Amino acid sequence: MSGSEAFYRPDGADTYLPTAHTEGPWDPRYQHGGPPGALLARAVEECLTGTDLVVARITVEILGPVPCQPVQVRARVERPGRRVQLVRAELRHEGRLLMAASAWAVRPAPEALPVGPATASGPAPGPETGRPMVPPPGTPWDCGFLAATEWRFVDGGYDRPGPGTAWVRARHPLLPDEPLSPVQRTVLTVDSANGMSAVLDIEKWMFIPPELSVHILRPPVGQWLHLDAVTEVAPGWTGLTTGTLSDRHGPVARSAQSLFVARQPEAPPER
Repeated sequence: MSGSEAFYRPDGADTYLPTAHTEGPWDPRYQHGGPPGALLARAVEECLTGTDLVVARITVEILGPVPCQPVQVRARVERPGRRVQLVRAELRHEGRLLMAASAWAVRPAPEALPVGPATASGPAPGPETGRPMVPPPGTPWDCGFLAATEWRFVDGGYDRPGPGTAWVRARHPLLPDEPLSPVQRTVLTVDSANGMSAVLDIEKWMFIPPELSVHILRPPVGQWLHLDAVTEVAPGWTGLTTGTLSDRHGPVARSAQSLFVARQPEAPPER
């Protein structure tokens, strides 16, 4: 796996070679969930080509860790329709299904609605006043994906446990010479919600999402996206991360991730 100016390089009709930008924090052998999630979103959008439908909800199921090796992505329309469609996409490595996505696409609401926008303006302050974040060297956060995205924290941070608020933008396209679409950018960004709002030490604890669900109000405008995330963990139960994604004009999407929480195998018990 070598560096590149994109997260993936295409290799044939449906095969993609990951670059160093896809490396995740849990294990350098495996990808962060954001880039392969964006690949699935891209496949969904390709199925909608030629329609006037827009993605309203996409859920990504993570069935196993995605290695930093070639992956195959395919999608199909499961429930066709002129006003509503259900699209399913799959990501495989050497024939094994590792991620699956389902997406509902709907015809956009009429422009002449008797209601106004949800908000008149976006969150403040903007990325210009945020605190730049460089992944702490020597920690799991010091990985290819976080280096391939630019972070400006308004509150919290990967080095601070608890809720986090940050402006985020990808430094690279998903594929060479192909800009990230608004939907792809949304999925790529919100998959980081559980990490930026972590309440546990990643060197001692695992808090891994087996899924990501995103409801999209409208496509975001611009490269900078504002992510406001909160993680809650119930002792003896599960974890949950929720996030609100906005652009400079207001909210664009809301996300949720259930979490598998466990002590890192090599971590000593808390005293």
